[in-house]
Parts: sequence; structure tokens; C-alpha cells
Amino acid sequence: MKYELERVKNDVETMQRALGLAPAMEREWVPWLKRDKWLNLVWALPGLILLTFSFLPFGRREKYLGLLPNQWMGVLAAAALLGVLVVGWKLTTNGGRPQSLVREYKRFYGIDGHGKWVSLALFLEFLLYFIWAFHFRISTQAFMSGLFIIMGATYLVITVISKLWLLFGVAIPFLVFGLYEALFAGKGPIGGISLGMMFIGIGLLGFIIQTWQIRKIERENESH
Repeated sequence: MKYELERVKNDVETMQRALGLAPAMEREWVPWLKRDKWLNLVWALPGLILLTFSFLPFGRREKYLGLLPNQWMGVLAAAALLGVLVVGWKLTTNGGRPQSLVREYKRFYGIDGHGKWVSLALFLEFLLYFIWAFHFRISTQAFMSGLFIIMGATYLVITVISKLWLLFGVAIPFLVFGLYEALFAGKGPIGGISLGMMFIGIGLLGFIIQTWQIRKIERENESH
């Protein structure tokens, strides 16, 4: 009987994915979400690196171990970001989590059936943007602000359509960073500081969203 119920449940989830619908959050997600919500704060690591290098009194033209401070900032922040993505993907798509939750995380990382097509569309979108920016030789400041505005707006649309609310925690910081760079270029502390705050914002919003998901699941189960 248990096997039959599990098979029916998997069939329903398969139909939901085929129709592009988000799977319902389940009670069995709660213990894992209570752990996973803390993983979101790891996104603050590259942000803290950027903020640290932005405020420390380094000699801007003095090299340390062969690299300028800004170069070290970029290398360390990129390495931290790669580590966050790899560790986050490994931990959230394995480790005994319910298959429905694993599928939700795979949707977030864009590695499920629909996500691969979305990733391809995003790749083509960004490729066209790079070609356009190179052709018109726009400034680095304008390029960065435009890139993050496009990414933030795209992720926001994907969030609303797919109801993958965790992606909302990426879309909003991207949009805020892009708009900040566009509106306040040359009028205050930008670059490493604003980019660092963006990563910290991703971590905090992810934590808040998953805390909300936990409470939503618990309220729904209490009402039943």
C-alpha cells in the first residue's frame, strides 16, 4: 500500500513538472529547510571579502604577492562564490533529503529538465547583451549596471512564473545593485562595497524566504 501511494505521489509530481507547476511544499521538508536556511548565509562570504578589501587601507598601486589589492579582491571573491555554489549544490541535492525537495533545489540551480532550457535561454540573452555592449563600446559602469538589471528582471519573471520563491532572493539584490550602479555612478562608494552588499542581501533574503516557507508549511499542517 505504501509503495502504491508513493508511486501515485511521484506520478502527480511528474504531471506537475510537465505542466510547469511548482510542487506543493510538504511537511517532510521542514527539518531539512530548518538546516538549509542557514546555508543561505554563506552567500555573505564573498560579500564580506569585497567589503573588507574596499575598506582596508591598502596601497592601490602596491602589489602583494604579485597582485594588486583589487586583483586579490576579485580572485578571492570569485573563489568564495564558486565555493558557495559548489558546496550549496552538493549539500542541498544529496544527503537524504526528500526527492520532492531535491527536485525543488535542482529547479533553483537550473539543472532539471525545464531548467536546462531556461539556462540556454539565459545564455543566449547574455551573449546578445555582450555583443551589443562590445559593438557600442559602453563603459564598464554602464555594462555592469545593465547586466545586473537584465539578470534581476529575468530572474524576477522566472520567479513569478515558476513560483520558485527562493529565486526571489537573487532577483531583488541583482536589481537593486544594477539600479544603484546606474543611478549613483560616480556619486558615492560603489563597486566593491555595493557588490559586497548585494551578496549579503542574497544571503539574508534567502534565509528570510526559507524561514517563511517553514512557517507556511507548519501553519498548513496545523490547520489540518
